[in-house]
Amino acid sequence: MSQIKKNLAEKFLRHRIVFWYDGTGEWRKEYEAADLEGVERVCVDGNEFGTKLRVLQDEAKGKFLLYYGTPRPPDA
Repeated sequence: MSQIKKNLAEKFLRHRIVFWYDGTGEWRKEYEAADLEGVERVCVDGNEFGTKLRVLQDEAKGKFLLYYGTPRPPDA
């Protein structure tokens, strides 16, 4: 198991939703290869509202790895 996949698996022990920000796109292949059992991968690209409805309402008990091909926004 790759270190990335191992770290993600540990995150999902505590969280239902994990955000993956990749401003340069260099980690896209690793994201696509991160096949974790019971975790749905979603590439968020212009479909933020639909993703929010799916994650918080339609599939409120599911686990999600949300990939953003943008840099992480600054903390508020």
